[in-house]
Amino acid sequence: MTTETRAIPLEGTQTETITRFDIHQRIQHIFLALSFIDLVLTGLPLKFSNAGISQWWVALWGGIEATRLAHRVGAWVIVMVSLYHIAYLIYTVAVQRKPFPVKMLPSLKDIQDFFHDFAYAFGIRKEKPLYDRYDWRQKFDYWAIFWGMPVMAGSGFVLMFPVFMTKFLPGWIVPAALVAHSDEAMLALTWIFVVHIFFSHFAPGSFPANTSIFTGKVSRQKYRKEHPIEYARITGEKLTVKDEHIADIPVPTEDDVK
Repeated sequence: MTTETRAIPLEGTQTETITRFDIHQRIQHIFLALSFIDLVLTGLPLKFSNAGISQWWVALWGGIEATRLAHRVGAWVIVMVSLYHIAYLIYTVAVQRKPFPVKMLPSLKDIQDFFHDFAYAFGIRKEKPLYDRYDWRQKFDYWAIFWGMPVMAGSGFVLMFPVFMTKFLPGWIVPAALVAHSDEAMLALTWIFVVHIFFSHFAPGSFPANTSIFTGKVSRQKYRKEHPIEYARITGEKLTVKDEHIADIPVPTEDDVK
């Protein structure tokens, strides 16, 4: 292993933008978003089937069976995206040995950043916390979806094949799956529209839309402001603020970018 400590420029660090998301991540997000929209548009009228607008919407889709079919297609797509994501994580960490997926794991610093962020919001601290590749909001957002997928997929599979499932499981599993699927769906819908979309697209600095997940690139200025620890690591720039110091941040070596 090399002992060099000089900064090794990463992809995009010599231009006005820095590459944050690779093509695999962007494809995963696109299919995740499209399948989620499909599931919402077809799932809500099934959940609230007695509402007049739901009946009109179902008729527009071509009837209840067509709506259910579209819902199931969206379900299979989002399951395949989830499996693709897991395979992508394993390959990225085990084969390519890239560290960024590991950085999504919660840490003690996330808890500290959470309280620091609130202290800054209420004027108790003068400086914002310094974030690495992911901040505590992004990690919470990611793991909320990661935790919700098994619940949605498992309960959805029971509802899709109730007769088959009751050959191996007790009959009460079907109504239990219906409640779990319905409630988790509403929780996911609320979270995505109230939290995820707001912080990703409507928050100051991102409004009216954060295009980085679609282009894969973030401006150097924005990266330096929102992810200063990683920015310092990949560029070799030493950053210091009044409230917290990040001098001597390890910069990447040649082995780190292989």
